[in-house]
Amino acid sequence: MTGLALVLPPFFLLIFFILVPAAQAVLETLRVERSGQIVYSLARYVEMFHTISLRRSVGFTVMVTLASVAVTFVLAYALALYLRFSRGWVSTLLGALFIIPLFIPTVIASFAMVTFLEHHGYIATLLHYVGVEDTPSLVFNATGIVLTEVWASIPFATLVLLAGLQGIDDALIDSARDVGAGALRTFLAVVLPLNAVATIITMSLLFIGILGSFTIPYLVGGNAPQMMSVVMTNYFTNYLRPDISVSLAALSFVIAGLAGAAYVAGVSRRERGAV
Repeated sequence: MTGLALVLPPFFLLIFFILVPAAQAVLETLRVERSGQIVYSLARYVEMFHTISLRRSVGFTVMVTLASVAVTFVLAYALALYLRFSRGWVSTLLGALFIIPLFIPTVIASFAMVTFLEHHGYIATLLHYVGVEDTPSLVFNATGIVLTEVWASIPFATLVLLAGLQGIDDALIDSARDVGAGALRTFLAVVLPLNAVATIITMSLLFIGILGSFTIPYLVGGNAPQMMSVVMTNYFTNYLRPDISVSLAALSFVIAGLAGAAYVAGVSRRERGAV
């Protein structure tokens, strides 16, 4: 009973302040007035997908999110492996430095990346000194969003992956080495399967977080196409179309729900002790 009493307050908060308003908002997008009567229809969603700019926004959001997750995951996994299996002052220094972005507000990080990546920024200046004049555009486009999302997401992803790697017994790795397995074989046959749950959780949370991010796409992204979070705000405040804004939010909820299902499956698998 004590455990139930502790769980009920956050459960009711989740129900009444998140799920109920979300359900009401989704139902409102289905309510359409026809001939003076309220009927339920998918007309707003049909309108949304028939609008080229909105359709491009959805595709652009998914593309940027997947690219950001992929790059972040590869870099974070490499860093986590190095911190887990390396000893010395370099790994100690990296272990202290990689978490710095966690303590930098996203707004400041976004403006810093704009200053760093824009045409007259530090990167362009360095390339100019080495003779490269026509520098590619690295900001106010998908590239800028991906680079900034990766920079902001690496610390979190590394911490989760590192926690999973630290749970792997060194004896298992030593056994693989004793039978002649090299570093790549040990990683593929031992480390990667045993860290599968942490991998699923990391990728799921990265996907959900980047999909719903607003500050970075708003400050670092271009005018068109834009990510769904920015488009929602524009339709709600500038175009006075809250129905389309909520419809986009409902669609993003469905997309995020797919990643959320993978996260729940990963957590359940860990609790069952399957991995």
